[in-house]
Amino acid sequence: MKIKSPIANWLIARVATWLLRLLFLTVRVEHHSVAPEGTPYRKPTLAQRYCFCLWHDAIIVCVYSLKTWFLGGLISRHQDGTYLAHAAKLAGITPVRGSASRGGAQATRQLIDQPHLHVCITPDGPRGPRREMKDGIVYLASRTNRPVVPNTVIGTNCWHIPGGWSDMLLPKPFSRILLIAGTPIPIPADSTREQISEYADRIQMEMDRLDVLGRRIIAGDRSLLDLIGQEGVYPDDRGTAPRQKAA
Repeated sequence: MKIKSPIANWLIARVATWLLRLLFLTVRVEHHSVAPEGTPYRKPTLAQRYCFCLWHDAIIVCVYSLKTWFLGGLISRHQDGTYLAHAAKLAGITPVRGSASRGGAQATRQLIDQPHLHVCITPDGPRGPRREMKDGIVYLASRTNRPVVPNTVIGTNCWHIPGGWSDMLLPKPFSRILLIAGTPIPIPADSTREQISEYADRIQMEMDRLDVLGRRIIAGDRSLLDLIGQEGVYPDDRGTAPRQKAA
């Protein structure tokens, strides 16, 4: 059922935000980032801003786990995005309405006009397929001079709330969450369609790799922390050439 009343949407977002903040007070969060300023969870001291790439199922964790600084969120113009836009504002995040399919040009202009903002993008949204990269984030990064930072979110004990095409990760009370922000990937401003597609494949590979690393790290293999910044290198590749994506 779609709720069209702006007041009702605001109230739902307010209650949900309050409950989620209470929940995350009980959650232990560990965060690692390759670049000192390549994370929305540290107050930036330099002018450079980034596109933070995360999967749709990690939105709740990324918004409520730690305090963010100067962060905008690319949020779909679909009705479901209205709830998220209200919640984002309440969490201190600036909503940028649009996606690769609807309102992309307007979202790009907003980000060009707000160079002080990082931007968080879920490249498998708003309709999936789940955890499959689309080119929109690469195009946006190339036009706004924001390198793409691949991210992963891993939890030790979580609910997986089912949705239409993707579930939503929600940590259980007193569980642990691991957030990893990988190596920033600059996108040339004059990238062609083919180059944009190649960069999207590269980011997909890095998102998948960080997910593998994150699961091993949170399971107790702390020796893998030094591999986070080594793009393309998997746990079993240490001392060998980086693994290449299968054809």
